Amino acid sequence: VYDTNIAVENANWNKNELVKFEAQILQSKVPHNVYINVRNANSYSFSNLYLFVTIISPNGNSVRDTFECRLADDRGKWFGSGIGDLYSYQVPYKQNIFFPDTGIYTFTYEQAMRVDDLSGITDIGLRVETVN
Repeated sequence: VYDTNIAVENANWNKNELVKFEAQILQSKVPHNVYINVRNANSYSFSNLYLFVTIISPNGNSVRDTFECRLADDRGKWFGSGIGDLYSYQVPYKQNIFFPDTGIYTFTYEQAMRVDDLSGITDIGLRVETVN
């Protein structure tokens, strides 16, 4: 249904920078899975990524979550698949959900890692798929 990644400028995500996605949902009676796509450099200093995720429906209603993306195990081994020093991972965010309306849903992400400038996240994305 929707799969887009946005590059983080200079792999340095400021806490005030919103990343915005607009996904068109065509079916409200079909379950969907929603994933957060993360690509990080090997130099990323944390084993997780906290995000503030806001979803705004076509009628203007909004929901805001704090969500943790676990990127590495307790020993520091990255979960994602790697090419060179970059690792990509699709983190399940919402599973088998029904969108109440059809139309454009806006998803915004803010990094919530308690640092002003978060270094090492190179891309962030959104994937929405229908459940078969």
